[in-house]
This record gives sequence, structure tokens and C-alpha cells, in this order.
Amino acid sequence: TGRRKPPGRSHSAGDKEANQSVSTLRAAVERAIAHLKDWKILATRYRGPLTHFPTVAKTVTALTFYKKGW
Repeated sequence: TGRRKPPGRSHSAGDKEANQSVSTLRAAVERAIAHLKDWKILATRYRGPLTHFPTVAKTVTALTFYKKGW
């Protein structure tokens, strides 16, 4: 999370720059998670064997990248 504004004052230039970089990175991560949750298996509770979950997650990620053309 970013730095909070001190009461009665404004952010310093360094705080504004740090908050901007944090929010840019956070938005990208949240967008990626949202795209993965488009796949029902990752949006709900996984009911398969936990030993298979890493393979399922990698497959969903690969299919998402393939769908987007990356």
C-alpha cells in the first residue's frame, strides 16, 4: 500500500512518486489475477487433489496467454 498523507499537510514529491509506482504495480497484479479468475476453476474453491493444482494453474495461465496472443 502507499504512504498515507500526513494530517493537515500534503505528500512530499518522493511520497507521490513512491505511491504512483506502488499503484501502477498493484493495478497490473490485480488485473492479472482478475484475468485468471475468468477461468471458473480458479475463481471457486479447487476440489481436485492438491498435488494436481500447480499443473492446473500453469495450464490456465498458459491458455490465458495463448488466448491474449502474448
